[in-house]
Amino acid sequence: MKADGADRAAALVAVAWEPSALGHAMSALTAACGLGSGAAPSPGAPPDGDPTAWIEAYAGCMGVEAEAVESSFADLPRAIASLGPAIVRVEQGYLAVTSAGRRGLSVLTPALTPARVPLETVRRALSAHLEDRPASHVDKWLAAARVSPRRAARARAELLAQLVADKPIGGMWLLRPDPGSSFRRLLAMRGVLRRGAVFLGAATAQIALGILAWWLIGAGALDGAVEPGWLLAWVLLSLSAIFVQLFASWAGGLLTIDVAALLKQRLLCGALRLDPAAIRARGSGELLAMVSESEAVETAGLGGALGAVVGLVQLASAAAILSAGAGGGLHVALLAGWTLAVGLLARRFARQRAAWTRERFAITSGFVENVVGHRTRVAQEAPHLHHVEEDAVLERYHAASRAMDRVGDLLSSLPARGWLALGLLGLVPAVLGGVGVGPLVVATGGILQAQAAFAALATSLGALLSAAVSWRSIARLFAAAANREPPGIPQAVLGRPATSDVTALATSLGALLSAAVSWRSIARLFAAAANREPPGIPQAVLGRPATSDVILEARGVTFRYPGERGEPALRDCGLVLSKGDRVLLEGRSGGGKSTLAAVLSGLHAPSSGLVLLRGLDRRTLGGAAWRGRVASAPQFHDNHVLSGTLAFNLLMGRAWPASPEDRREAELVCRKLGLGPLIDRMPSGLDQVVGETGWQLSHGERSRLFLARALLQKADVVILDESFGALDPLTARECVGAVIERAPALVVIAHP
Repeated sequence: MKADGADRAAALVAVAWEPSALGHAMSALTAACGLGSGAAPSPGAPPDGDPTAWIEAYAGCMGVEAEAVESSFADLPRAIASLGPAIVRVEQGYLAVTSAGRRGLSVLTPALTPARVPLETVRRALSAHLEDRPASHVDKWLAAARVSPRRAARARAELLAQLVADKPIGGMWLLRPDPGSSFRRLLAMRGVLRRGAVFLGAATAQIALGILAWWLIGAGALDGAVEPGWLLAWVLLSLSAIFVQLFASWAGGLLTIDVAALLKQRLLCGALRLDPAAIRARGSGELLAMVSESEAVETAGLGGALGAVVGLVQLASAAAILSAGAGGGLHVALLAGWTLAVGLLARRFARQRAAWTRERFAITSGFVENVVGHRTRVAQEAPHLHHVEEDAVLERYHAASRAMDRVGDLLSSLPARGWLALGLLGLVPAVLGGVGVGPLVVATGGILQAQAAFAALATSLGALLSAAVSWRSIARLFAAAANREPPGIPQAVLGRPATSDVTALATSLGALLSAAVSWRSIARLFAAAANREPPGIPQAVLGRPATSDVILEARGVTFRYPGERGEPALRDCGLVLSKGDRVLLEGRSGGGKSTLAAVLSGLHAPSSGLVLLRGLDRRTLGGAAWRGRVASAPQFHDNHVLSGTLAFNLLMGRAWPASPEDRREAELVCRKLGLGPLIDRMPSGLDQVVGETGWQLSHGERSRLFLARALLQKADVVILDESFGALDPLTARECVGAVIERAPALVVIAHP
């Protein structure tokens, strides 16, 4: 058994990368798997301990995402078999896994050559620290039970598995392309383009087999004798066409699933990367309607696209048949003209559908607004005015529905039936000219083939056009997925400077960034194509240039909201916040206090000027890292209690699921903020579900929850915007004391 362990260790040594070469391993793996170019600054070694933050940061520099994977001991073989591309940490170093299969893991060695490692070797390397501790006890049990050597190995494995079945095992990180990267590249990596070619080939083959089968039986019938061999060939071709059609349906289903999965991932990513100001401007009703439209694109759009492809292939085959029939060029011209007419009808349907969608959006938006403001309307609006606006909206919606339905009925029935009549009329000159039976039969077959094509197109065009109209509503989500700031070069990636050089580095960088202020006004156009926000450079990765007490500094900050005219919301603002500072920011309503808080917390980028956090600006530090170091509790209407447990709402700014230590700290902070009686009243304590469908919190309780959430983030700076306005004087005094005690640096915004 020890010899087997030594062999496994030797095998891993030959393929493992040294910790100091982890960045090179990730770059080579990214390039080998086609996730990206793998180009990134030359990295140093990851920090001691958990390298997750370092791996995520360096992956962000390469334009890919890294996700830590944790599995129980019982599910570890299944988790290992699904790895790739991935980084796996073992005692000997790091494995760069390109793919996984039944035979083992395919890895990239430090010599950039492929190799294969058995699954059991990797499983043992990941779980050895769990198995070694109880192994001695299990060996004693087996010896005492006098289990035969032939059965001892299996019994030992089963007992160890039972003892550590629920223990978590980490050390695995999946690498995947960023959802906001080129969608065509994502489709190619998923194999969608190849699968689409297979579907198109299968659909073409099915149509060709059907035409060939009827050509065989038709030729025999026109000759006056159908040979048994030809009849058998017709049966075989017809059966083959059926099986090919089933294969095409299967391939189309897989194609739809893959595209829908990528599209949903992209839209979800876009929703998370939307500008907060843009979200507020759209309203909750419009956002809800946008979600419903995304479902229409995924279901109707993809199915309609596949149906339209089949219909177009059928239409092309019908044109070829008609050109060889009695009508010849006349029939082909009629087919082209009718196709153009159907296209114009489809365009009209798209316009009516767009008008109907706008009215439906208005209904959805109005409904949500009325539900949210129901109590206000009941209290302040005259009863006879409650439904005046709703009646007008419903009337417009009804008129738009009638107009769309009229065109929709024409689109579903006219193309196929109208073509049949037009095609038969096109045969009249040939019949009057005394053409033979054979060409008439061919022309009739072409007419019927075109009729089937128009029937398929009529069914799919309605769904496809509806999805196209819906796409206009969600296109912003699709495009927002690419709205990531270009990642700066993190200090941990470049290698940490000596402590004596940190101040000089921060000073030089600050001077350099100050000189670049004028360039920044045009640099956004230059960098727009790569406007990607990094996943974040946490404090553990970047390290702290802690020789200076200045934490947050703003110089000449000016900010103007998009589309705003006149005076900017902020003009030439400055602030220096050092460790231990407590700043009270007062001013009139609309004076820009909340805007300044949003700029300092990283929610808005200044139009001009600099905001530095420990000498580094937001582009250099990264958006997620900035928000991790500057915690903000926005105004009440911009802060929310999510549907979930109280613990989740408190600790959502930290790792989740929460550790026992985090839960204890959360309860301690809550009790210092006066939420102890609330926790005691809740049947489940911190595990009580709160939010819209859970335990209802009062205004003051919500305010203190938001305070606790900001304090538990363990940030360097805490910014509180009107956070004490809903509290009575005694409770507010207790909360202020708790905040001052826990916040390293504090900015409080309040009215005079």
